[in-house]
Amino acid sequence: MTKFIPKDYYEAKIQVRPNDEELLEFVNSELKKSSAEIIDKNQLKEGLDIYINSSDFAIKLGKLFRNKYKIKPKVSRSLTGEDKQLGKRIYKITVCLKIN
Repeated sequence: MTKFIPKDYYEAKIQVRPNDEELLEFVNSELKKSSAEIIDKNQLKEGLDIYINSSDFAIKLGKLFRNKYKIKPKVSRSLTGEDKQLGKRIYKITVCLKIN
């Protein structure tokens, strides 16, 4: 039995700060290599928010960012609900990739 997932559902948000062309190219190239899909993009004055359907990929991208730029990304999670059948909490991950 497959689980129904709404069309606009995302598991993770990647925040790119500031709007650096090299950093955006790095994120896009890693997204093309993976099976993660972009759900939505939100352009802000501080940078870009990218919503994706894979929290595992977002955490992996944070590790790749740390290895390439030698800057530790900020990873946080927020509680969004609970699966009543399994009794597990559901979190959405936010990974902030910020170059000073």
